[in-house]
Amino acid sequence: MKKIFLLGILMLASFPFFAQGPASIVFVDKAHDFGNIAEEDGSVSYEFSFTNVGLSPLVVSQVTASCGCTTPNWTKEPVAAGKTGTIKVTYNAKGRPGQFSKTITVFSNAKEGNVLLNIKGVVNPKTASIEESYPFSISELRLKSFLLSFYDVSTKGQKTDKIEVLNTSKSSLSVRFDRVPAHLLVVANPATLQPGAKGEIQITYKGSTIKDWGARNDDIYVLLNNESRIASDRKIVVSANIVEDFSSMTPEQRAIAPIIEVSSAKADFGVVKSGDKKTLSILVTNGGKSTLHIRKIICENISLQAKLDRMSIPVGKSATLKITLLPSKIRSGLNDKVTLISNDPSRPNIPIRVIGSI
Repeated sequence: MKKIFLLGILMLASFPFFAQGPASIVFVDKAHDFGNIAEEDGSVSYEFSFTNVGLSPLVVSQVTASCGCTTPNWTKEPVAAGKTGTIKVTYNAKGRPGQFSKTITVFSNAKEGNVLLNIKGVVNPKTASIEESYPFSISELRLKSFLLSFYDVSTKGQKTDKIEVLNTSKSSLSVRFDRVPAHLLVVANPATLQPGAKGEIQITYKGSTIKDWGARNDDIYVLLNNESRIASDRKIVVSANIVEDFSSMTPEQRAIAPIIEVSSAKADFGVVKSGDKKTLSILVTNGGKSTLHIRKIICENISLQAKLDRMSIPVGKSATLKITLLPSKIRSGLNDKVTLISNDPSRPNIPIRVIGSI
């Protein structure tokens, strides 16, 4: 009888523990649409409110966002049964025009497990300033770029591109050009820009008129109104990679084409003393059925010199490519290349890796 009485007392004492249930989280809403946001407004925020409808204290241990542009902040202290807390979500719209949709994950001890929240909206891009739209200037003529890259230009074709410009002065500007290379056609449209007017500089790259291969840059100098003297800070740089056009070759022509072969694809100078000048030789052989023409040797490292003893190689013959290292021109290790450009339609560009150390 005494044992039954003691057991009853223990059960009554522990009744609150057994009666206490887990925490339970309920949100007023789990999604928010910001609608249209102005980019210049920067960050926008929204607070998701939740209630602990369970019997135990609710602890939000962590809140993570699907993107670094979204920052969550939340109620850190335990939320008692029947009480409320918040998850504040801030989205940084600056530099992010367009639609967005982000997920926020809430981790807690609630019986529901992880809860997903969502924010979305549309960021309207800010109106760019003149300086942002036309970041480069030649006096009062603003340009969207001072560099025009044509990338690959065929020796049998031509390409045309443009640079947009704006007259920011209170008077008209006539736009002219000086020292224009023969393979470029440059036209200002219109030739005279009225105050506040937009225009363009149109450049045509005539690959069929240039006798060069590989990467090259050309400078075009801009003159405004009656200016006659050119200045180094008033130029447009035009870049291109001149490539030979083999697209029209027939299978029969390719069968008798030259084939370039090199005795080594690497020139290793090893360790060179700082005062020594060292030269390595590589054989370049024509394994094809017509004359191999080396169009160009590209060596842009000033510590290297590359020279071929002949630029036209008959069938079955070889030429010697001498690569010379000038240690006085480099301060540390060397890891570069020398490129041979030829009329081999299968391998028009042959890079030779050059390595060494001082």
